[in-house]
Amino acid sequence: MKTGSHLTLDFAIAGVQKAGTTALAQYLGQNTGLYLPPTKETHYFRRAPTAGPPADRPFTHLSRHFLDAPPGALLGDATPVYLYWPNALALLHDHNPALRIVVSLRHPVTRAYSAWSMQVRRGKEPLPFGEAIRRGRDRVSQSPFGVNLFYAYVERGFYYQQMTRLFSLFPKDQVFVLRSEDIASDNPVLQDVQRFLGVTPCVLTPLTTNVQPGSLPAPADLASDFDHLQSLFEEDIRQTAQLTGLDLSDWLSGPPTLVETGYS
Repeated sequence: MKTGSHLTLDFAIAGVQKAGTTALAQYLGQNTGLYLPPTKETHYFRRAPTAGPPADRPFTHLSRHFLDAPPGALLGDATPVYLYWPNALALLHDHNPALRIVVSLRHPVTRAYSAWSMQVRRGKEPLPFGEAIRRGRDRVSQSPFGVNLFYAYVERGFYYQQMTRLFSLFPKDQVFVLRSEDIASDNPVLQDVQRFLGVTPCVLTPLTTNVQPGSLPAPADLASDFDHLQSLFEEDIRQTAQLTGLDLSDWLSGPPTLVETGYS
């Protein structure tokens, strides 16, 4: 909420990458009671990992994104790296302990392939997918504090630890967790999200195009790569379901196809 020169966020879409958060932000932005910046992902609460207090940033780095927010609108930041990144959730809590958090989860196997495809398109990933999810994980483990902004295809998919950290800071009644498949204009879950954020739900207009480029064409060995990831994530899926209350039983039988997910 904005009062005079002071700005306090009311909510955040804090995760996860490649789980429809851009579409979710656009849908929520159709409600006049909510305001998210036109430029998604402020990254204001993502600071360099450090053993000491996280480096401060000028408040203008955040407030400049909300100059056009209408009076009385609830203010939100959609930066899905917050769930994964060290200190980000703690900084969000320091900013506003009453903050409401929305998290969209996607099957971690297809999420990993979609994230790898994005980095290939950006020219940041030289490794084929099979190598990136195997020996390529060394790039993450050898990064400062064991986190990496670009190559954590596997690590970002271990949701249980991330959600446990989130619930250690924010009570469950301030957190709404949904599946990425639920992000559609006619899905009642998005009406529930709007109520959770404290506004009267509005009728949502369908998005005309996929808001993100699709995943790259599947290589011949993708099935074996997916089987490898499925075995890595299986126990974490069970733990995440128990922690969040989401029904993820279908995830245990294997990942959906990239087309079926809708958010490739």
